[in-house]
Amino acid sequence: MRNRKGKIKTILAFGIVLLLVIAGLVLDKTDQTTDVFPNENTMIRLYGEAHGYEKCYDTELEEWSKYYNEGYRNLFVELPYYSAEFLNEWMKADSDELIDSFFEDIQGTMSGNDYYYKFFHQIKEQCPETIFYGTDVGHQYDTTGARYLKYLEDKGLEDSEKYKLAQECIRQGQEYQNEDTEHNGISSLREAYMVSNFTDAYTRCGGGKIMGIYGSYHTNLDNPNLMAGKLKEKYGDIISSVKVSTIAFDQISKHPYKLGFCVTGFLFLVMLFVPNIIWVRKGQPAGYDESVQNENKILLMFERIGQVLVTTAFLIFPAINPKIMVLDGFFFEWKIIIWITAVVLMVLYEGFWIRYFKSAKTMQDYYTSFAGFPLAGATLPVIASLLLGIYSGNVIVICASIILGIGHIGIHFMHAMECVSEK
Repeated sequence: MRNRKGKIKTILAFGIVLLLVIAGLVLDKTDQTTDVFPNENTMIRLYGEAHGYEKCYDTELEEWSKYYNEGYRNLFVELPYYSAEFLNEWMKADSDELIDSFFEDIQGTMSGNDYYYKFFHQIKEQCPETIFYGTDVGHQYDTTGARYLKYLEDKGLEDSEKYKLAQECIRQGQEYQNEDTEHNGISSLREAYMVSNFTDAYTRCGGGKIMGIYGSYHTNLDNPNLMAGKLKEKYGDIISSVKVSTIAFDQISKHPYKLGFCVTGFLFLVMLFVPNIIWVRKGQPAGYDESVQNENKILLMFERIGQVLVTTAFLIFPAINPKIMVLDGFFFEWKIIIWITAVVLMVLYEGFWIRYFKSAKTMQDYYTSFAGFPLAGATLPVIASLLLGIYSGNVIVICASIILGIGHIGIHFMHAMECVSEK
């Protein structure tokens, strides 16, 4: 009866692990997104950002630099017309007076930060022919807007198209501010103006291939009430829209063989080595030294090679770390279920050692099961290692775990059989 219960526990333990692995892989494959990635026919490439995050600005710079090198020059931004025009004047200037004044005006907003300031300077340095097109309503109309009108007046351009566009942008800003009494930035009026401003700017720049950076709220192509959805109705399939956070997260998650220091692997090795060091010094069961003399040399070779490979892989592949990111939301792969399962198995491994050190420390105690896992001292860390390889998609970690499992579990199994014979 006791043996039957043990088999049921084992089936349940391995069954739960298998179900969790399958769930993680299946959910990861079926995860849906509203992103529409650009292709060779795409002319308007929108990117939805989370304002104020350095990772977003870094990713946007990478995307714009790539397109700039392909010949793009027109960058549409979620700024008023006159703010973008000041940036264009600054791009040609030798000083930072214009951009510094602009950033003084936007202090207190989500964009008034050093990361955004650095972003523009990097564009000026790396992509100096960039032309900004601001298509938002007139925020800061009484500061930046008024200063831009004065700037044009000093140049005698009161009758210019630029002056008229700036006046219209200021009017939009005043109307929007009167409507948006809750100051939450959500307004059908604003979306409508952003669409008309975008369309007008796209015509003025001559059409063609452009990139646009806006808050992700405005860039959902599936919502016909927002800017991107309205633009899709007008331009059709030549428009794409991708969240910057999606690209930033992909940069984290799609490099299984990138080298670096792995925190997860280091912690797993600590959880492996510490109890084994204690075991060597104080906890070896009676008769263990004699039993070791009969170990299979081939299995021992597999165990030693596996130990070296797993230890090395755990330290040099950061892909083993949990891939999560917080921008305008919490981003993760559903495969993180597999990573969590591996962590739980290592916690159970520590539980096995605690029970062993509290026992009489016999050979039977050492080669027993724990939480339904037979030969827990060998199977738990090997399965955990294998799960980390599956989670990271790193074949080296997977193969190293299999090699270790053949040797380590094989040797434990032979010793366990000896214990049964002696008993």
